[in-house]
Amino acid sequence: MKERVVCTPRDIGYGDAPIMVRWNKIRWRCVNSECARGSFTEAIGQVPRRRRTTTRLRETIGRAIGDAARSVAEVAAGHGVSWHTAHGAFVDIAATALTDPAPTSVLGIDETRRGKPRWVRGGDGRWVRIDPWDTGFVDLAGDQGLLGQVTGRTSAVVIDWLAAQPAPFRDAIEYVAIDPAASYAAAVAVGQVPDSGVTGLWSFVGGQAGSSINGSVLTSVCESVSVVMVSRHRLRTSRPR
Repeated sequence: MKERVVCTPRDIGYGDAPIMVRWNKIRWRCVNSECARGSFTEAIGQVPRRRRTTTRLRETIGRAIGDAARSVAEVAAGHGVSWHTAHGAFVDIAATALTDPAPTSVLGIDETRRGKPRWVRGGDGRWVRIDPWDTGFVDLAGDQGLLGQVTGRTSAVVIDWLAAQPAPFRDAIEYVAIDPAASYAAAVAVGQVPDSGVTGLWSFVGGQAGSSINGSVLTSVCESVSVVMVSRHRLRTSRPR
Protein backbone atom coordinates (compact mmCIF):
# COMPACT_ATOMS: atom_id res chain seq x y z
CA MET A 1 0.00 0.00 0.00
CA LYS A 2 1.37 3.41 -1.01
CA GLU A 3 -1.18 5.81 0.49
CA ARG A 4 -4.86 6.54 1.06
CA VAL A 5 -6.79 9.04 -1.04
CA VAL A 6 -10.33 10.39 -0.83
CA CYS A 7 -12.53 10.26 -3.94
CA THR A 8 -15.86 12.13 -4.14
CA PRO A 9 -17.63 10.95 -7.32
CA ARG A 10 -20.88 12.67 -8.22
CA ASP A 11 -23.90 10.40 -7.76
CA ILE A 12 -27.66 10.47 -8.32
CA GLY A 13 -29.78 12.33 -5.81
CA TYR A 14 -32.23 11.05 -3.23
CA GLY A 15 -35.36 12.75 -4.57
CA ASP A 16 -34.50 16.44 -4.68
CA ALA A 17 -31.73 16.09 -2.11
CA PRO A 18 -28.18 15.46 -3.40
CA ILE A 19 -26.09 12.54 -2.17
CA MET A 20 -22.43 13.07 -1.34
CA VAL A 21 -20.24 10.01 -1.81
CA ARG A 22 -16.84 9.87 -0.11
CA TRP A 23 -14.66 6.89 -0.92
CA ASN A 24 -11.45 6.32 1.01
CA LYS A 25 -9.46 4.59 -1.69
CA ILE A 26 -6.11 2.89 -1.41
CA ARG A 27 -3.33 3.68 -3.81
CA TRP A 28 -1.17 0.64 -4.42
CA ARG A 29 2.46 0.48 -5.42
CA CYS A 30 3.72 -2.30 -7.66
CA VAL A 31 7.12 -3.63 -6.59
CA ASN A 32 7.73 -5.30 -9.95
CA SER A 33 10.42 -3.31 -11.73
CA GLU A 34 8.93 -4.28 -15.12
CA CYS A 35 5.52 -2.78 -14.32
CA ALA A 36 4.75 0.18 -16.58
CA ARG A 37 2.12 1.70 -14.27
CA GLY A 38 4.09 1.79 -11.02
CA SER A 39 1.10 2.71 -8.86
CA PHE A 40 -2.68 2.59 -9.19
CA THR A 41 -5.81 3.20 -7.14
CA GLU A 42 -8.77 0.96 -6.49
CA ALA A 43 -11.66 0.89 -8.96
CA ILE A 44 -15.10 -0.75 -9.01
CA GLY A 45 -17.83 -1.13 -11.60
CA GLN A 46 -19.79 1.89 -10.33
CA VAL A 47 -16.67 4.07 -10.27
CA PRO A 48 -14.21 2.99 -13.00
CA ARG A 49 -10.71 4.37 -13.36
CA ARG A 50 -10.45 8.09 -14.13
CA ARG A 51 -14.18 8.64 -13.62
CA ARG A 52 -15.62 11.31 -11.33
CA THR A 53 -19.23 10.19 -11.82
CA THR A 54 -20.92 6.93 -10.87
CA THR A 55 -22.15 4.53 -13.51
CA ARG A 56 -25.75 4.84 -12.38
CA LEU A 57 -25.59 8.63 -12.70
CA ARG A 58 -24.25 8.34 -16.23
CA GLU A 59 -27.02 5.90 -17.12
CA THR A 60 -29.63 8.28 -15.69
CA ILE A 61 -28.21 11.19 -17.68
CA GLY A 62 -27.92 9.19 -20.89
CA ARG A 63 -31.47 7.89 -20.73
CA ALA A 64 -32.87 11.32 -19.87
CA ILE A 65 -31.34 12.66 -23.08
CA GLY A 66 -32.11 9.68 -25.32
CA ASP A 67 -35.48 8.46 -24.03
CA ALA A 68 -37.04 11.79 -23.03
CA ALA A 69 -35.46 13.76 -25.92
CA ARG A 70 -34.19 16.45 -23.54
CA SER A 71 -31.31 18.71 -24.49
CA VAL A 72 -27.81 17.88 -23.30
CA ALA A 73 -27.40 21.30 -21.68
CA GLU A 74 -30.64 20.97 -19.71
CA VAL A 75 -29.83 17.52 -18.35
CA ALA A 76 -26.26 18.55 -17.53
CA ALA A 77 -27.47 21.55 -15.54
CA GLY A 78 -30.07 19.48 -13.72
CA HIS A 79 -27.47 16.95 -12.53
CA GLY A 80 -24.66 19.43 -11.92
CA VAL A 81 -22.23 18.08 -14.52
CA SER A 82 -20.56 19.60 -17.56
CA TRP A 83 -21.99 19.44 -21.07
CA HIS A 84 -19.19 17.12 -22.20
CA THR A 85 -19.87 14.70 -19.32
CA ALA A 86 -23.58 14.57 -20.14
CA HIS A 87 -22.92 14.12 -23.84
CA GLY A 88 -20.42 11.34 -23.14
CA ALA A 89 -23.01 9.56 -20.99
CA PHE A 90 -25.54 9.81 -23.82
CA VAL A 91 -23.04 8.39 -26.33
CA ASP A 92 -22.35 5.43 -24.01
CA ILE A 93 -26.07 4.65 -23.69
CA ALA A 94 -26.66 5.06 -27.41
CA ALA A 95 -23.78 2.72 -28.26
CA THR A 96 -25.42 -0.08 -26.25
CA ALA A 97 -28.99 0.61 -27.40
CA LEU A 98 -28.49 1.12 -31.12
CA THR A 99 -28.21 -1.87 -33.42
CA ASP A 100 -27.38 -2.29 -37.08
CA PRO A 101 -30.28 -1.35 -39.39
CA ALA A 102 -32.40 -4.16 -40.72
CA PRO A 103 -32.67 -4.59 -44.51
CA THR A 104 -35.23 -2.44 -46.29
CA SER A 105 -36.54 -2.56 -49.83
CA VAL A 106 -37.00 1.22 -50.16
CA LEU A 107 -34.17 3.52 -49.04
CA GLY A 108 -34.62 7.27 -48.70
CA ILE A 109 -31.67 9.68 -48.94
CA ASP A 110 -31.89 13.37 -48.10
CA GLU A 111 -29.76 16.16 -46.66
CA THR A 112 -30.14 18.29 -43.51
CA ARG A 113 -28.40 21.59 -42.80
CA ARG A 114 -26.90 22.06 -39.32
CA GLY A 115 -26.22 25.79 -39.42
CA LYS A 116 -24.64 28.47 -41.57
CA PRO A 117 -21.44 28.03 -43.59
CA ARG A 118 -18.32 29.36 -41.89
CA TRP A 119 -14.64 29.78 -42.63
CA VAL A 120 -11.95 28.26 -40.42
CA ARG A 121 -8.18 28.41 -40.66
CA GLY A 122 -6.52 25.05 -41.24
CA GLY A 123 -3.21 23.79 -39.91
CA ASP A 124 -1.39 25.10 -42.99
CA GLY A 125 -2.73 28.62 -42.44
CA ARG A 126 -5.22 28.50 -45.31
CA TRP A 127 -8.88 29.35 -44.86
CA VAL A 128 -11.29 26.47 -45.46
CA ARG A 129 -15.04 26.80 -45.95
CA ILE A 130 -17.05 24.50 -43.69
CA ASP A 131 -20.54 23.77 -45.01
CA PRO A 132 -22.47 21.97 -42.23
CA TRP A 133 -24.61 19.50 -44.17
CA ASP A 134 -25.57 15.99 -43.07
CA THR A 135 -26.95 13.16 -45.17
CA GLY A 136 -29.63 10.94 -43.65
CA PHE A 137 -30.71 7.46 -44.70
CA VAL A 138 -34.26 6.41 -43.83
CA ASP A 139 -36.42 3.32 -44.17
CA LEU A 140 -39.40 4.17 -46.41
CA ALA A 141 -40.79 0.64 -46.54
CA GLY A 142 -40.91 -0.14 -42.82
CA ASP A 143 -40.99 1.57 -39.43
CA GLN A 144 -37.27 1.82 -38.64
CA GLY A 145 -37.13 5.54 -39.36
CA LEU A 146 -33.62 6.97 -39.49
CA LEU A 147 -31.09 4.27 -40.36
CA GLY A 148 -27.95 6.39 -40.31
CA GLN A 149 -26.56 9.89 -40.67
CA VAL A 150 -23.18 11.04 -41.96
CA THR A 151 -21.47 14.40 -42.30
CA GLY A 152 -21.59 15.95 -45.78
CA ARG A 153 -23.90 15.65 -48.77
CA THR A 154 -21.56 14.41 -51.47
CA SER A 155 -21.73 11.26 -53.52
CA ALA A 156 -18.65 9.99 -51.67
CA VAL A 157 -20.37 9.94 -48.26
CA VAL A 158 -23.34 8.05 -49.76
CA ILE A 159 -21.07 5.48 -51.36
CA ASP A 160 -19.00 5.06 -48.18
CA TRP A 161 -22.10 4.57 -45.99
CA LEU A 162 -23.61 2.00 -48.33
CA ALA A 163 -20.29 0.16 -48.68
CA ALA A 164 -20.04 -0.06 -44.88
CA GLN A 165 -23.39 -1.88 -44.63
CA PRO A 166 -23.50 -5.71 -44.73
CA ALA A 167 -24.22 -7.45 -48.02
CA PRO A 168 -27.78 -8.57 -47.04
CA PHE A 169 -28.72 -4.93 -46.41
CA ARG A 170 -27.45 -3.79 -49.80
CA ASP A 171 -28.98 -6.73 -51.66
CA ALA A 172 -32.43 -6.04 -50.17
CA ILE A 173 -32.63 -2.50 -51.61
CA GLU A 174 -34.94 -2.37 -54.64
CA TYR A 175 -35.81 1.34 -54.83
CA VAL A 176 -34.10 4.55 -53.73
CA ALA A 177 -36.00 7.80 -53.08
CA ILE A 178 -33.94 10.98 -53.44
CA ASP A 179 -34.55 14.65 -54.06
CA PRO A 180 -33.22 16.23 -57.27
CA ALA A 181 -29.63 16.41 -55.94
CA ALA A 182 -26.86 15.88 -58.46
CA SER A 183 -24.51 14.43 -55.83
CA TYR A 184 -26.99 11.75 -54.78
CA ALA A 185 -27.91 10.95 -58.35
CA ALA A 186 -24.23 10.51 -59.15
CA ALA A 187 -23.82 8.11 -56.22
CA VAL A 188 -26.78 6.02 -57.28
CA ALA A 189 -26.29 6.41 -61.03
CA VAL A 190 -27.99 4.18 -63.62
CA GLY A 191 -29.30 1.77 -61.04
CA GLN A 192 -26.18 1.00 -58.99
CA VAL A 193 -23.59 2.69 -56.77
CA PRO A 194 -20.20 2.84 -58.52
CA ASP A 195 -17.25 1.15 -56.79
CA SER A 196 -19.26 0.32 -53.67
CA GLY A 197 -20.08 -3.33 -54.23
CA VAL A 198 -23.80 -2.54 -54.36
CA THR A 199 -25.50 -4.48 -57.15
CA GLY A 200 -28.99 -4.67 -58.54
CA LEU A 201 -31.19 -2.35 -60.55
CA TRP A 202 -32.69 0.48 -58.52
CA SER A 203 -35.48 2.77 -59.63
CA PHE A 204 -35.69 6.31 -58.30
CA VAL A 205 -38.50 8.34 -56.80
CA GLY A 206 -37.80 12.07 -56.57
CA GLY A 207 -38.12 14.39 -59.52
CA GLN A 208 -39.64 11.49 -61.52
CA ALA A 209 -40.78 7.97 -60.75
CA GLY A 210 -39.28 4.98 -62.53
CA SER A 211 -41.69 3.09 -64.74
CA SER A 212 -40.66 -0.27 -63.29
CA ILE A 213 -41.97 0.55 -59.80
CA ASN A 214 -45.11 -1.36 -58.95
CA GLY A 215 -48.20 0.47 -57.77
CA SER A 216 -48.06 -0.39 -54.06
CA VAL A 217 -44.46 0.61 -53.57
CA LEU A 218 -44.88 3.72 -55.69
CA THR A 219 -47.89 4.79 -53.62
CA SER A 220 -46.15 4.32 -50.28
CA VAL A 221 -42.99 6.06 -51.39
CA CYS A 222 -44.77 8.96 -53.04
CA GLU A 223 -46.93 9.44 -49.94
CA SER A 224 -43.79 9.70 -47.83
CA VAL A 225 -42.20 12.16 -50.24
CA SER A 226 -45.41 14.17 -50.52
CA VAL A 227 -45.67 14.53 -46.71
CA VAL A 228 -42.18 16.00 -46.61
CA MET A 229 -42.96 18.42 -49.44
CA VAL A 230 -46.21 19.55 -47.82
CA SER A 231 -44.51 20.05 -44.46
CA ARG A 232 -41.81 22.18 -46.04
CA HIS A 233 -44.45 24.18 -47.92
CA ARG A 234 -46.38 24.90 -44.72
CA LEU A 235 -43.26 26.09 -42.93
CA ARG A 236 -42.60 28.81 -45.50
CA THR A 237 -42.81 32.33 -44.05
CA SER A 238 -43.61 34.00 -47.36
CA ARG A 239 -45.98 33.25 -50.21
CA PRO A 240 -44.38 30.86 -52.74
CA ARG A 241 -43.69 32.29 -56.18
